[in-house]
Amino acid sequence: MNIIIIGQGAMGLLWYHHLLQLAKKTLLQNLLTIKLVNKNSKSQDKNLQYSFTDHQKHTYNAPINYAQTHDIQQADVVFLCVKSFQISTALQTVAKDLKKNSAIILAHNGMGTLAELPDKLENKHNIYTLLTTHGCLRTSPFSITHTGIGSSDFGLLLGTNNLAEQQSLTQVFNAALPSVNYHTNIQAKQWLKLAINCVINPLTAINNVNNGQISQASYQSTISKLLEEIVAVAKSENVSLDLSVLKQKVNTVAQATANNSSSMRCDVLANRRSEIDYINGYIHQLGIKHTIATPENTKMWRAVKTLVPGL
Repeated sequence: MNIIIIGQGAMGLLWYHHLLQLAKKTLLQNLLTIKLVNKNSKSQDKNLQYSFTDHQKHTYNAPINYAQTHDIQQADVVFLCVKSFQISTALQTVAKDLKKNSAIILAHNGMGTLAELPDKLENKHNIYTLLTTHGCLRTSPFSITHTGIGSSDFGLLLGTNNLAEQQSLTQVFNAALPSVNYHTNIQAKQWLKLAINCVINPLTAINNVNNGQISQASYQSTISKLLEEIVAVAKSENVSLDLSVLKQKVNTVAQATANNSSSMRCDVLANRRSEIDYINGYIHQLGIKHTIATPENTKMWRAVKTLVPGL
C-alpha cells in the first residue's frame, strides 16, 4: 500500500511518524510506503528531518521522505491532514496525478468541505474521514510532541462501499496508531465532534483560556445555548443528537484535555486563520438554510473572525 500524506503540521507529522515506523517493520517492508507531500518543492528541503517526542518524552529524529510526482501517481491512499479551508486547494494540486480508485482520507476539524471538493472527484475515488482525539502539539516547524493518547473513528463519506478496502485501511491505520475503529455511520461521529468543537474551540479562543476552564459555572449558560442550537440544526439535517449526552461529552473532553490549548486558540494567538467557518460558521450557514435561529453560534463565529482581522 502506497500512502502519501498532505500536511506537515502536528497531525500530519504524527501520522507520518507512526505510519513510517509501521512500514519499517520486517513483515511490512516493501509492502507499505509512506511519503510526505512537500507544498514548497525546494531542492534544499530534501535533507530536512523531523523530530517526534512521544507521550513518554522519548524523542526520535529521522529524515523526511518527500513524495515525487511518480509517488503521487502510484498512491493508493491520499491522507490529508490540513486545515478545513485548505482541503479543496490541497486536493486540486494532486487530483490530476491520482490514479482512479485511490482512496482519499480527510482529517480536519469541522464540516462543510465536501461541498468544496474539485468537480467529479467523488466519481473516481472513495472519500473517507478520520476523526481523532489524539493530542499533538507542533513546537516548531517539523518538531512535534504527542501530548495525549486518544483514539480515531474512520468511515466513508462519499463513494462506493468496498469492504476489502475498508478493512485494509482500518487494519493499517490501527496498527500504526491505535485504536482506529470503522463506522458505517461516520456522520454521527462527525456531528458529535462538531458539537464539541463548537463549544471548546471558540470559548477558549475568545477568552484565551485552556480547555479545562470552560467547565466553570460562568460558561454553562452559553454552552447550553450553543448545544441547543446544534441539536435543532442537526435534526433538520436528519441527524439525531441528545442534548444531555452532548453536555456530558463536552465536559468530559474539557476535563480530559484541561491543560491543553485548543487548536483554534493556538491559531488566534499565532495570528493565523482559524477553522471557525467550518465549525460555528457551518452551524450558522445551516441555520440560514433551514430557517433556524442560531444566535449563539453566529455570535461565536463572528467573534472569532474579529480576533484575526482579514483572515
